[in-house]
Amino acid sequence: MINKILEEIKSSETILILTHKRPDGDAIGSVCALGLLLKSMEKKVQYVVDPMVSKKMKIGPEAIFFADTTDRYFDLVIALDCADTDFLYGRELLKSAAKSIVIDHHVTNKNYGTFNYVKPAVAAVGEIIMDLYEAAKIGIGYEAASWLYLSLSTDTGNFRYSNVTAQTHLKAAKLFEIRNDFSAISQQMEKYGMARLRYLARVIEHIQLLCQNKVAVSYLELKDYENKVMDEETDLHLQDMVNVLRNIEDVEVSVFLKQEKPGAFKASMRSNGTIDVAKIAQRFGGGGHKKAAGCDINGEIQNIIASLKKEICAQNNL
Repeated sequence: MINKILEEIKSSETILILTHKRPDGDAIGSVCALGLLLKSMEKKVQYVVDPMVSKKMKIGPEAIFFADTTDRYFDLVIALDCADTDFLYGRELLKSAAKSIVIDHHVTNKNYGTFNYVKPAVAAVGEIIMDLYEAAKIGIGYEAASWLYLSLSTDTGNFRYSNVTAQTHLKAAKLFEIRNDFSAISQQMEKYGMARLRYLARVIEHIQLLCQNKVAVSYLELKDYENKVMDEETDLHLQDMVNVLRNIEDVEVSVFLKQEKPGAFKASMRSNGTIDVAKIAQRFGGGGHKKAAGCDINGEIQNIIASLKKEICAQNNL
């Protein structure tokens, strides 16, 4: 499939790259690394990226080319790190080209492209982008190495999560052969301001331990936000709050719920063990990985928590 993807790229002159809403480091890193590869192949590249991308992820000059929409037509559209068009930012732009390629690592991917390359075994889409560089026989440049490191490091929790494989480390080692100053990227990604700390305090206040203390759930409602609405700044402060819950001793599943508008919450789920949170998320219309998933849930917060408790406990005999 790698060779087929390269064939489609080579036969296209104008290429649009998309990724999921509220992009994380894997999404942004993969988008920019792929874009740099395509430009080295003398392709005309356009990025359409959710403007809610964190400023701290804009680690290289390529980020200045991000746009939030386009009215152009393209020879090819490539969607990265997104399992479903419901979560794809600019999904209407899939129609702006006759052909589309989906490159992803989510086991729940719905194969919505003309060509689909889904590889759940890799820890980050950046690993697949590195395979494309190798197949194209094009060297990874200095800036591309930074974007690829952002991809690998963020989707693996700085290489701490169980999705890390020997291949992940080998690919990271190749990046270190290109440049060895990646510690600055990790430090930048881990920094946060006082606003995030204030939200963290509220998240801790709302923690509930369920299912024999194997499940940790917390939430924030609109009334908890400084501006009483979910805006771009607030959303950026709340990224990765679910990982605070996953680090509680004995917890196997963590769920963080953030209210986006009246009666509507977005759930982020993480698993520390054998429990498949993608299956749980799918029950509520979402999806993701076995150990990292999400979904949208409507209702009153305590009713939502009760529904989650019932589903998680029933699926896993807790």
